Amino acid sequence: MRRAYFIICLAIILFLSCSSDQKKQDDKISAINNFYKTVLAMKNDGIPEKKDIRKLSPFISTPFKNLLLEARKAEDKYFQETRGEVPPLIEGSLFYSLFEGADKVILITEEKNTDQISYLVELEYCYRYGKKEKIRWQDRAFLVMENKRWVVNDLELLGKWPFGAKGKLSDILKNVIKAGNNLDKNI
Repeated sequence: MRRAYFIICLAIILFLSCSSDQKKQDDKISAINNFYKTVLAMKNDGIPEKKDIRKLSPFISTPFKNLLLEARKAEDKYFQETRGEVPPLIEGSLFYSLFEGADKVILITEEKNTDQISYLVELEYCYRYGKKEKIRWQDRAFLVMENKRWVVNDLELLGKWPFGAKGKLSDILKNVIKAGNNLDKNI
């Protein structure tokens, strides 16, 4: 009887542990889905406007939000100083490897054995001209826990085509901020 009781208790503990792990996994994937759902709805190029950054705020970390706000400020300053006579500091879609952006998220896959909590996000874009070709690629989303919820802390653009954006989005934003703050040297 004792042995049966022990086995039942052990099974309950294992079930609760698995349920808790699944809930954490679901929360992380939900954070990524909410982020991309918001970004896909924005459909704008370059650094988002402040109103769009506010829309992203529930799904991104404070440092990521601050980088976006600083980059927006630098882009505005650059536009004002150049009187809009030169291209913006960032052209094309900021949040994706593909210049044109994405139409949808196909799959989100957790990466194991990494120093940071990260997920590969498979994205798709359908060219609307010519053959209506579909392009698929993966970018990486990094998550952190902030205020007891999972949020996107950074992206890594992994597209393999020659002219796509590559690298961590935080580094790209830091370069925009630096360029915007060093206008006298750029013009």
